[in-house]
Amino acid sequence: MSICSKDHGIAAGHGNLLVSFRSVIALLFVTAPIALQADSLEVAVSANRIEDIPLLKLDKNSFPVVDNFAWRAFIALNWPSLTDVNNRGAADPTKMLGEPGPRVWETFKTRYELFPVGSDGNPVAPQPWNTYGAVNPCGAGINAGEKTIASFEAFMDFNQTIAPGVPVNPLVAQNHTYTRYETHVNEIGYTTLGRFSLGENMPDQNNPLHMPAGAIAVKAAWRVLTEADTAAIRARYYIVENANIVDTDKTLATRGVVCSKRDIALVGLHMVIRTPHRPQGIWSSFEHIDNVPPAGSGEAREPDARDADAPYSYFDASKPKPTTSIWPKLGSPDALAVNLDNPPNKNPTPMQVTRQYPINSSTMEVNRAYWALPEIKTTVWKNYMLVANQWPTFTRIVDPSNDGIYYPDARGENLVNTTMETYVQASPSSCMSCHRAFNESGRDFVGMLGSFR
Repeated sequence: MSICSKDHGIAAGHGNLLVSFRSVIALLFVTAPIALQADSLEVAVSANRIEDIPLLKLDKNSFPVVDNFAWRAFIALNWPSLTDVNNRGAADPTKMLGEPGPRVWETFKTRYELFPVGSDGNPVAPQPWNTYGAVNPCGAGINAGEKTIASFEAFMDFNQTIAPGVPVNPLVAQNHTYTRYETHVNEIGYTTLGRFSLGENMPDQNNPLHMPAGAIAVKAAWRVLTEADTAAIRARYYIVENANIVDTDKTLATRGVVCSKRDIALVGLHMVIRTPHRPQGIWSSFEHIDNVPPAGSGEAREPDARDADAPYSYFDASKPKPTTSIWPKLGSPDALAVNLDNPPNKNPTPMQVTRQYPINSSTMEVNRAYWALPEIKTTVWKNYMLVANQWPTFTRIVDPSNDGIYYPDARGENLVNTTMETYVQASPSSCMSCHRAFNESGRDFVGMLGSFR
């Protein structure tokens, strides 16, 4: 049996999958065939992602196909972006992957652009897509074209959240800084969700939301850099210099959001991509390889920061490794969500984080294949790895009673990112299982509609 679509073809038979991808004119495309178990797979570096995956088996042979989809999306979304206002979310065809500049996903609309507030603190309607004039949480004079990680509610961007959109805990790096979080949506997602920006006529079980194919949401985790981060350490990360981030001392002093300029390093990236054949989305998550010590062995072993004489971002190798949980324990004072009533510490104690379960071995094999590509291994992107993938198998239209029978949750696979789900690593744990509560309430797995601005 074979199925073909505009950008790729898939042939499946006798446990073998053949995936081939074609170049798109005017954009860089580098390919290299590799052998993955019994499968033949072709990896590529391109500003164009794979559009869909029509056919998948419910077995381990599907992992390389979905992993390849994820890596192609990761590369395309991290391609240098055009920066003029009329081309938000568009790749710059004149640039290579490793060249500087904001990435494609960074020019998607931010959460604060999707859910803006007026001077009185009340919700206002969002602006058209091709604008950078939204009110910035950091104050007047800072437009949405400047890198900003902040929310209108003080310190909410310091916290990890779980269903139903409740802030749960912060994550403190070894350099005594709070990890910061942001969410972006592409034009299709922005247009769809913008209808609910005022908090009116919200979707429910009787009138459920249906996110269209092509909608993309990206959530990023950033580590704030300090003098402890040497030039050698900084060279290992994708860094945004002089980003606007919430200043703890000034915000506490004024009881309102005040920002300062800091350099930040990307440590985690979630992607949810809706496709015609996967309406519940293909959920993929990447991390920086220096976040925590490796958990796997053999073919499943992740890179170890110590092999590069680099420190872990979230683990102190001079201290004992937690055996059953992350330190501090969830619910303890240092692991409670921060806000104005429970403010962040000025010099927070670093957390001791480990990966509780190894990454799927075939996923690690695809990681190694991409790291070996010339257009990857000469860039900082060689230091990022795919850690989890999830996809729906029952792909009729999404409704509150259809969660897509997502895979591979039933196998007990661990599908978490240590920078975003630090305390929910108990297997089985996954993105779609967490967001299922939003689908059951008629919100098509979308968590942003029920949480902070």
